[in-house]
Amino acid sequence: MKICPVCWSTDVTIKIPQMNLWVCKECGWEGTEILEFPDLPKETLKKMKKIREMERLGKGEEASRLRKELEEEIE
Repeated sequence: MKICPVCWSTDVTIKIPQMNLWVCKECGWEGTEILEFPDLPKETLKKMKKIREMERLGKGEEASRLRKELEEEIE
């Protein structure tokens, strides 16, 4: 699964294959370095996005709690 490094959307596509240039259809990011998780379950990605959004909104304690839960699930 290929993921945008800015908004973590999976709605990314190759824009210029010769340059390995990617574009995110959700946030408009363009770049050559993309996150790739071959076996990442969609539920895990949803939780990761929620944690990132909470951090962005200044809800650090809640984000930390969810991050700990996610880490326990992964182990």
